[in-house]
Amino acid sequence: MTKSGRIIATIVAISAGIVVLPGYFIPLFGSPAQMLLGWAGIVIAFALLLGVVNLLRVHFNKIKNREKSYLYSVALIASLAATLIIGGPGGPSSPGGRAIFEYVLRPLESTIFALLAFFIASAAYRAFRIESFETFLFAAFAIIVLLGQVPAGYQLWPDLPLIKEWVMRVPALAGARGILLGVALGTIATGIRVLLGADRPYADTE
Repeated sequence: MTKSGRIIATIVAISAGIVVLPGYFIPLFGSPAQMLLGWAGIVIAFALLLGVVNLLRVHFNKIKNREKSYLYSVALIASLAATLIIGGPGGPSSPGGRAIFEYVLRPLESTIFALLAFFIASAAYRAFRIESFETFLFAAFAIIVLLGQVPAGYQLWPDLPLIKEWVMRVPALAGARGILLGVALGTIATGIRVLLGADRPYADTE
């Protein structure tokens, strides 16, 4: 992108942000903000179409040149065509779309979550190696929560489920809220930098 193109993109982004952001708080800016958001939806739709076209172009070239693992490209294109043919006419709520979800996507999600359980177990084993006081606290609270979730925990100590509930309501919830506050402050700071033109993720800075 040329220097003038970057300047124009920055002006457009800052102007759109100045109009859309007050639209959530000031009724006067509500209609222009909704109009810009509608335009953004149209741009996203065209970007999605261009992404699909580029995806097909890249994988067709892989198949044409018989690159390594080109069979995965064949499977991807065949899956895309089958999904459009079966679920495309009626949309996701059509019988074909629901069949794809029930008999393809849901089993794949179950498989991924089943594999994820093994990765979590191995990560927990590495994390539970007590090397400092912080890891000791982490392991102790994790064991309390795990035992408080199962009936065997009540048999070991009747008050263990109550302690588990306190851990989930007080320290865990406080930590989660702290993370959310940090994410919110980071989002605000990033938005301000974009509005001021300090960050330009929408333009090529090279």
